Amino acid sequence: MTTSRTKTEIDPVEFSLYPKRSYNEEYQRTGFHYAFMSPDNKMCHGWVKCRDFLQDALRNQLTGRADEIYSFKYDPESDPEVATEQTSILVKRLPVPDTDEKKSEFDNMIMAGLKLVNYYEKAHKLGKASQCVRASHKGQDQYVYLFRGPGVWSQGPIMISLYTFLIRLGYFLPEFKDEKSLMDVYDSIINHESQDNDCRYLKTIHKHIHTVLKYKKKHLFKQKGKEEILFSDTPMNTFHHNSGIVSLSMLKNPEKKINDEFKKLFEEE
Repeated sequence: MTTSRTKTEIDPVEFSLYPKRSYNEEYQRTGFHYAFMSPDNKMCHGWVKCRDFLQDALRNQLTGRADEIYSFKYDPESDPEVATEQTSILVKRLPVPDTDEKKSEFDNMIMAGLKLVNYYEKAHKLGKASQCVRASHKGQDQYVYLFRGPGVWSQGPIMISLYTFLIRLGYFLPEFKDEKSLMDVYDSIINHESQDNDCRYLKTIHKHIHTVLKYKKKHLFKQKGKEEILFSDTPMNTFHHNSGIVSLSMLKNPEKKINDEFKKLFEEE
């Protein structure tokens, strides 16, 4: 796969950095880091490798709380707004690509991740397809990308977990043209020689992605006819570790009702 860096570098979106923070995170082989960006182009929190922190930030935004875990705390009263009407995610890779070859490598990973995201957006009519542009801060380009897409990706913990996982799968440069070839690509990633976390995560979720998206209304934060935010009473530690796409696929979601419903749906696949 090849991409044109010239196209992605036209008028990069400028954003304001969040004060540097260090969090207690597990090792991630890909080097991908994420951060929500506010509607006025400000980082909402520090860069994170662990996608679970993004779920935590979304819940805090919607509940108005400032729950903290592993030194990560998103405070909706003092931090830039995490918007849910449009998904805006900044993505960078460490070590920072510092040669044309490494930049091109990351470009290809990002475009491959975007293709995966767009595939599922089209299949499930999630709205206007996500787009990806270059982003820079204070005139100093650290080789950052900005994903902007349908708000539904930011309206539930499982949705943002899946969105950012699909982006990170771009690391493997998947090439496909339809569902069958995509499943073949998934099999090759699952059996990749690295056997890192993403290989294992994909093995757990890949057969359930369409079902999870088809019945997304069952696991969004805002449930029809209910004022209370879903998962609002779930203890922070439990929510952080069990509210993503992998936990749902393993039927370990904090909400028993969701596990029971998806157990039946998964059996029907």
